[in-house]
Amino acid sequence: MNTNEQGSNKNNKWMWIGLGAAALLCCCAVIVAVLVFRQMGKTIQEGVKTDPASASKAAHEIVDYTLPEGYQEQMTMNFMIYTFVMITPTSNATNEPIIMLAQFQAGVDEKQMEQQIRQSFEQQSGRRGMTLELKEVKQMTIRGEERQVAIYEGTDSNGTSMRQLVTSFPGKNGTAMLIVMGSPSNWDDDKIDKFIESIQ
Repeated sequence: MNTNEQGSNKNNKWMWIGLGAAALLCCCAVIVAVLVFRQMGKTIQEGVKTDPASASKAAHEIVDYTLPEGYQEQMTMNFMIYTFVMITPTSNATNEPIIMLAQFQAGVDEKQMEQQIRQSFEQQSGRRGMTLELKEVKQMTIRGEERQVAIYEGTDSNGTSMRQLVTSFPGKNGTAMLIVMGSPSNWDDDKIDKFIESIQ
């Protein structure tokens, strides 16, 4: 065997070793990705609870408050960067406003957070494509601080009228946000204001 053939065999040998190592690295990366996504899916699944006791516990870890009459905490979602709780009427009245409380970690953009909560609500309620316009901004005291409370009105993709109240304030463990959504015809300002004023 001449020197050229030996060099060629050596090069081929190293090429196959390199390809084998690359294939092994790819396999490892795929396995790690599968395990990471499986764990993330498991974490998200474990973070969603639909029993009132768990939802109430999660809500009171955000803030303390007095529930409006006829309302109950129903569901909580914990997505690592934020916790989200849905408080709904206990009756089957679908047009009664729904209350959502959320708390998110420092550094999370409030506008992005508000958008995510709105999207979560739309997915849960089936109300998609809502177009809302700012109608009023009022000052309210929440947890001892003066805060702006914004009220929006508009329609969803089915033409159903909606009203939305949005405000943020310091929660027990980070910035908290309150969103109330419902039909203007079933909107009770006194009940909603009383709930906001009860937040401690």
